[in-house]
Amino acid sequence: MPGMTHEAFAAKLTDLLPRAQANPAAYRRRVQGWVVLGYCFIALLLLGSLGLLGGLVWAVVAIGVGGVILKLLIPLVYFVWTLLRSLWVKFDPPAGRPLSRAEASPLHDLLRAQTRALGAPAVHSIVLTTDYNAAAMQLPRLGLLGWPRNYVLVGLPLLQTLTPEQAAAVLAHELGHLRGGHGRFAALVYRVNQSWAQLVGNLEQSGRRSIVRGFTDWYVPRFNAWSHPLRRTAEFEADAAAARITSPAALAEALCAIEVREPALDRFYWKPLNKSLAHAPAPPADPISQLLAVARTARLPTDEEGTLLRRAAEADPDPFDTHPTLGERLAALGQAVAAPAPPATTAAEAWLGASLPTLAQELDAEWRRERAAIWRERHEHLRGQRTKLDELSEKIASGLALGEDDAWRHADLTEDHVGEAESLPLYRALFDSAKYGSSARFAVGRILVSQDDAAGLPLLEEAMRREADFVGPGLAIQQAYHQRQGDRDAARQLSARQLSHADHTDLVEAERQGCTPQDTFLPHRLPEAELAPLLAVLADSAHRVGRAWLVRKQLKYLADEKPYFILVLRADKGPGLKSDEEIEAWITRLVPLVELPGPALLIPVVDSLLWVGKKAMKIADSEIYHRLPS
Repeated sequence: MPGMTHEAFAAKLTDLLPRAQANPAAYRRRVQGWVVLGYCFIALLLLGSLGLLGGLVWAVVAIGVGGVILKLLIPLVYFVWTLLRSLWVKFDPPAGRPLSRAEASPLHDLLRAQTRALGAPAVHSIVLTTDYNAAAMQLPRLGLLGWPRNYVLVGLPLLQTLTPEQAAAVLAHELGHLRGGHGRFAALVYRVNQSWAQLVGNLEQSGRRSIVRGFTDWYVPRFNAWSHPLRRTAEFEADAAAARITSPAALAEALCAIEVREPALDRFYWKPLNKSLAHAPAPPADPISQLLAVARTARLPTDEEGTLLRRAAEADPDPFDTHPTLGERLAALGQAVAAPAPPATTAAEAWLGASLPTLAQELDAEWRRERAAIWRERHEHLRGQRTKLDELSEKIASGLALGEDDAWRHADLTEDHVGEAESLPLYRALFDSAKYGSSARFAVGRILVSQDDAAGLPLLEEAMRREADFVGPGLAIQQAYHQRQGDRDAARQLSARQLSHADHTDLVEAERQGCTPQDTFLPHRLPEAELAPLLAVLADSAHRVGRAWLVRKQLKYLADEKPYFILVLRADKGPGLKSDEEIEAWITRLVPLVELPGPALLIPVVDSLLWVGKKAMKIADSEIYHRLPS
């Protein structure tokens, strides 16, 4: 992250969290000071720009000086507009089905009683969603001027897995956020983050970010670090408020139930539904109604529930996570970890009553409408994969040997459409492949480690040594494995490696973000075989490429493993390819067609970028294509 490494950010969070927990009120005032600092900087920029703008206007009007000053006015006016626009952050209302009192009077009555008991602001709207979640939101109707509207979001799947008492404790926790002003403060933090994101994004688009780069690189990560622990301590405060008006036992039961019921719902409903994509051309007519029937009784084996709860309760706190661990929350409540029995009557049944079937049908229709196009697209993709798998399997059955590309495809499709066990020998057969050996080792290691087989760990490490792209996912897989095994020391070491790798990845990506006049260009060094696909695109008359130069940018990190290419293109100008806007659109159309062994930046030969073309043309053998006049 700009201005602060991931390791430094994690260390900062570790330092700040105890301070936030020791004195939340004083800590909140410090964070408010960071908010004020950020807005004061924007205000100073705005006042300075307006003062300069006024001076230039006075010079034009009073002295009659035009020309150069008028040229200065245009970017200055744009800069002022960018600052003003960054301050206006729009909040969209939450998606979902608003619940009227007639449809859910017990729920309305419960929330009214809880807001009174907590001294929380009134809830203006209750929104039913298809998420396995509940939340409270305060959205300002007038932007910086406030006037919040309060929403409570309740997920129907969640309500169908909890008793009314457990769900009431969950909703009391969410209202506890509103009571403590957490919702309003969260909205303020969100506005600050969005204001800076919009400001930096708009300035980068116009090439003027250097004006504020020093301050933003210093301020933004530090503001994020200081505001992060407040969101964590807010969870403990909301838990305490919920326990006071319901009971610590009810909230603890809800937390434990959520920990084991959501995985059960994934296994017994969502995974079978996702598998049906391969053979069903359209989503089911009643997905949410079906879910309700499954959610009511879905439960993992007792020993598996116990394992999940034990791991969650013993897990180390994640400094990047705004939510405390299950163990931390239960300890604060003075409750033990235990898997509650399935509900005799669910909160959905108790609170929605006769409206439940109708509401489920409405959510059925909405779910289908939102996902119908994606479902069809995914179904066609999976059907094509299955057809390809059958073709490859028939070749093998007829005694034909597959090339390494088809062999890799066969192993990959077998894992997706048949099973992991069947794919393992197919991946292992590719270990000696120069092209797929590393990928095959990673695939076998990933599958074995997911099954808690330690034999996969050295395979992951070998693949990570061979190819840098495997390091990030390989570390995450290994850390999850050691967490499941209860080996905290190994998990912590891998977490530290992940932070270090994230910092390295940032450096790798940063030097592959465009080019500057200070960059050094080198010959592309690509053999004809690797250039062939690109040359075919350039030679296609429909693409209207006149000349092309290819170079690679000199890099410090992973220069050989992940080269970064600069492709300079001169258009065959004519109708539709005259203005800079038309040339830019032409480049955009060409981007997805370019195939190179690494990312590439396409640069058109236009006035504003002539310096790139001139640098590239000086490199030996950089010109790779020249269309001759017909």
